[in-house]
Amino acid sequence: MKKILFMACVFLSFNSYALELAKYPIELSSGDGVNVVIAPTTDKKQALIRVTGISHEIDNITFLTDYKPHGSNNAYKYTYDGSERSLVSVVQGYYRCCSYTLYIPETRDGTYLTQKEESSPELVTELKAEYEQQLNEGVQAKLANFNREKHLAYQQKKITTANSDIDKQCGLKIETTVDWKTIDDKTLQAYAVGSFCSQVANEMISMCKKDENFKSDIAHINTIECQFTDKLKLRQNSKTLTFKTAPKAPNQSQFIQSYLLNL
Repeated sequence: MKKILFMACVFLSFNSYALELAKYPIELSSGDGVNVVIAPTTDKKQALIRVTGISHEIDNITFLTDYKPHGSNNAYKYTYDGSERSLVSVVQGYYRCCSYTLYIPETRDGTYLTQKEESSPELVTELKAEYEQQLNEGVQAKLANFNREKHLAYQQKKITTANSDIDKQCGLKIETTVDWKTIDDKTLQAYAVGSFCSQVANEMISMCKKDENFKSDIAHINTIECQFTDKLKLRQNSKTLTFKTAPKAPNQSQFIQSYLLNL
């Protein structure tokens, strides 16, 4: 992995020196402290982009982006946390260019940006120098890699919340468990594992709210063991419910509810 990362850095570094950038950058501002500088290549297929004024790890990092289609418009795209993302979208106006929107990772809404009338050519040189320095330090490569620890912590929090809510609503200590070592990066990146695995707990919580007597029906259960598979199953073995969730299986909540009603 380290060798691949090193080769990627070397390749990107070589490309950075070969970049032919346009003389003038595009300077953008949100009006409340968020600023973006875009230095397009002369062929307009790529651009160096730096975002400042945001509370995020991409703040003040210069990325080499590709200008690609994005829906019916276009966007400057880069790789972050293991996947390609749009950093700044561009909407071509009917009478003038353009409308720009910044997309910060882990936020839902974009930030609308307006273009400054004048821009400084010195920013292009500054951006290229910063990009090359950060590239040599491996900054962009680190941000491009899938952050398993971050995703794992987020999904584990959903399980912890479900366990706590069962205790509050049903008055029972029933713990949902997941063998996280069996969840590979691809699965963790593609699916909300915590949400899938907490489905049984959430159905229990809902059924406890509807019927006080249901609490006694599940009082003998102390563990929900969740597994990611290709077939939906739910089985009881003594005090443990083994829940095999299949991400593409439909009607999972109804399936779980029907099973719980027949415990």
